[in-house]
Amino acid sequence: MRAAERSGARGGARSKERGTGRTAADDGATALMHWRPSVADEAADQALAGFLEAAWRRLRSDSRQPPSCPRCGTQDASPCGHDSSGLPQFLCHACRRRFNRLTGTPMARLRPQDKLRAFFGIASHHWSVADAARQLGVSSETVLHWSLQTRLWLLELDPSGTWERRVQLGVHYRFVPATVPAVAGCRCEPPAAETAGALQDGGLQRICPLCEQAKHA
Repeated sequence: MRAAERSGARGGARSKERGTGRTAADDGATALMHWRPSVADEAADQALAGFLEAAWRRLRSDSRQPPSCPRCGTQDASPCGHDSSGLPQFLCHACRRRFNRLTGTPMARLRPQDKLRAFFGIASHHWSVADAARQLGVSSETVLHWSLQTRLWLLELDPSGTWERRVQLGVHYRFVPATVPAVAGCRCEPPAAETAGALQDGGLQRICPLCEQAKHA
């Protein structure tokens, strides 16, 4: 890690992400920051992109086979036409609510969907949010929102977190002093070994999407 990065992490310096207007103050174990390796360009993680694309196609399937109701969990639903976006719609006979396969998932109501699918292809990149926003033609806030929702979705698809950990774009890190204990239920990873060695009084910890969601709730 470069000396400037060590100084910013340890000294509580305020940083501003280029092109987004976002600032983050390092206040020990709670400050959010972007941390990018020194590698400038990286190949896309095709396995992650393929996994996301396949899961997305299942959510938007034309199948009329009713899934479980996302609201009450029963399996007593029947096809009920299509919603305004053209997706098959279902009626739950238990709670009398209508839903589609996106209902209740972190991916519901994300727009525009064509650019969201393009996001899947770069989700594993260590790009800045500003660079990704320019590439996709959306705002930096949209990229951050897509990153968070995609990571939450990946945890639903794979509770082990294996796929979620492949996402790098929009992921935040925080400096965690060595004396701070782990939080029960948190999915944040332990501080990276290389940062723990460079920062002798702590390390940089990858913040899990559950903690990100709680911070922005």
